[in-house]
Amino acid sequence: MSRKLPTMSRAWLYLWGSIFLLNVGCSDLRLVRIENDDLAVSIARAGAELQSIRGKETDTEYLWQGDPEYWDRRAIVMFPVNVAFREWKFTHRNKNYEMPFLGLVESGAFSIAQRSDDSVVLEFENMPETLSRYPFPFRFQVRYTVRGATLEQEYIIENLGTETMYFAAGGHPGFSAPLDGDNQRGDYEIVFSEKLNVDRMAVAENLHQNRYEPYLKNEDRLTLDDGRVPSSGMFLENVEARRIGVARKGEDPYITLDLGDFPNVNMWTPPGMPFVCIEPMVGHHDTIDASYEISEKDCVVSLDAGKTVRYRFTMTVNESAPGP
Repeated sequence: MSRKLPTMSRAWLYLWGSIFLLNVGCSDLRLVRIENDDLAVSIARAGAELQSIRGKETDTEYLWQGDPEYWDRRAIVMFPVNVAFREWKFTHRNKNYEMPFLGLVESGAFSIAQRSDDSVVLEFENMPETLSRYPFPFRFQVRYTVRGATLEQEYIIENLGTETMYFAAGGHPGFSAPLDGDNQRGDYEIVFSEKLNVDRMAVAENLHQNRYEPYLKNEDRLTLDDGRVPSSGMFLENVEARRIGVARKGEDPYITLDLGDFPNVNMWTPPGMPFVCIEPMVGHHDTIDASYEISEKDCVVSLDAGKTVRYRFTMTVNESAPGP
């Protein structure tokens, strides 16, 4: 998944993002901590973005820590778009809207709706600034819960309006690979829960290119220095392997993401980068020739007025697996 934007578009979007952050108070970077006997997890209220997944047995940090030399984020929450719409815009009922890169909530100020020692629900609700760019009233919650060595992440999406709402949603957690500075990227693999014989849809400039690239041929492992790993994303639609992990070569994964309710997945680990992003998606990136009308886009799903839908995925740490 490329994260590059054309210069003028990037400048405009960053300017809008700065104004948006000031308006909604996203300078609030306070952390929320949840934990149990196995895991200590912290989440930023800004964007409801994971900041840490630390195993207590070995005191190992599994979440990518946002080194700006490579990629300065950690686990972006994407709604109501997965990465970008075509030209970062759409139409609805003959009106034009501009959709920011990565959506409306990725740096938004979330409030705490519920909290306990091992669980928290963070909430974001539409406001004038969001309605000017997305005409559907909504409430978006992210629930984090630790259960043993597993962290559950659930999106709860409510259509507060009087018409059908169209959206995509995705997670974007990054995991360190290698886990320390003594190993090489090529010593690590993406591990699938079953052998796959699939091509992947090509992604470039944040859009699906409407073509497929050779990918897995009856394989369940892909080394990070394999020539089939591109600088952009590796997207699989309705993927049969529901669990995807990161591991030392030939070993069990030290972190495994179970896609749960999310049908699709994108994997982003550009050559030379010391992380692997495993991105569960409802919907997908927009396509290069997509209609601008949001109700006609095949990258989104719909939700009837007054309805609520939930999507859950999990991340499980295996501290006995070789990592560092």
